Amino acid sequence: MSKKQKIAVLALTLVTLIGVLAALCFLPDTIPLHFGASGAGSVASKYFLLAFIPVPAILYWAAYRKLK
Repeated sequence: MSKKQKIAVLALTLVTLIGVLAALCFLPDTIPLHFGASGAGSVASKYFLLAFIPVPAILYWAAYRKLK
């Protein structure tokens, strides 16, 4: 990976981190993950969203590798 791609991955990660941390302030303690006919089927903690912070950077890296 070149320096330009590393900076892009870092920027994507930081932007996602800032967005998730800002959203955590406004979200309720539990978030419904799946809705069915009877309502919310399963719920998770709002901190579950922290697991998705590296996803945009990983997708960018995967797309870059595929194009190369």
